[in-house]
Amino acid sequence: MKRTIILFALLLATLSTSRLMAQEQTASEAFPMITIPESITTPIERASYLCEHYWEKADFNTLTDAQLEDGLTNMISLFSLLTVEHVEKSWEAAVKRAESSKTGVARLLAVADKHLYSVSSPLYNELAYSTLLRKALVSKKIKKDAKAPYQAQLVMLEMNKPGTPAVDLDLTLIDGTKAKLSDINSAATILYFYTPGDMNCRMERFRLSQARLISYLEKAGGLKIVAISPSADKELWDKYKSEISASWVNAYDATGAIMKDNLYDLRILPRIYLLDDKKNVLLKNATADQVEQYLSSIMQSVAAKQAGEAAKAEGKAE
Repeated sequence: MKRTIILFALLLATLSTSRLMAQEQTASEAFPMITIPESITTPIERASYLCEHYWEKADFNTLTDAQLEDGLTNMISLFSLLTVEHVEKSWEAAVKRAESSKTGVARLLAVADKHLYSVSSPLYNELAYSTLLRKALVSKKIKKDAKAPYQAQLVMLEMNKPGTPAVDLDLTLIDGTKAKLSDINSAATILYFYTPGDMNCRMERFRLSQARLISYLEKAGGLKIVAISPSADKELWDKYKSEISASWVNAYDATGAIMKDNLYDLRILPRIYLLDDKKNVLLKNATADQVEQYLSSIMQSVAAKQAGEAAKAEGKAE
């Protein structure tokens, strides 16, 4: 009940924001919105209906760039309320409408690239963007040469995504020995890719070191943090390697393969990945706070399960 109220409030806030934005714009600039039937009352159903029918009034032959950007950014704000299946249906409808125009699909992708794939965008969402790419790249309305950059993006998005094995790495450790990522034995592993000496990287490293649960698990032996400088610049790494905690695995890529072969998406640093005991990716391009929250939720689930099993065993004993 509480979750439904929260979702309903979020949906109303989103729709209200859309209406306010439309009122502030001229009629020629506002994205043509649809009306949700009053018979649809639950928040999830209203959000689902809106996304599935969102593009019905959009004519890509007359839709301006300002209208397209307005409509796309408003729709993206609804994705947090929807399942992956609903997001797929929304993108499928968007691509179908865009195909009515010679340049529609290309324009849709360009705006999505700006808001969903750019790491500096507040709407950055790899899952939503990769879903759109899979729907759009099969369209015959995009020329083969125009597809190439987006296909390269999709390859990067599919690589090291949650649920897949992390690409193994050849690392040089602080004592000069060589090691593979797969050699590191731990129930959980945090990969911290950074640029030595960079202030933003230092700040995120500080957040990792100060996260109480992460520190607790590391000290308890259940988690290892691997700090990796992906550059082959040994001189730079040597200059700042003492800044890395002695309890972390301190390494750099002597071959430069990580950057050269695009083994990980490192368009901006720092980058953080969380891996399980088999080196499968749990979180990709996360923050220290997101890793902490994820680990906390896992521990709470385990504790709840153990408490339930204990209560069940106690009940049988009685």
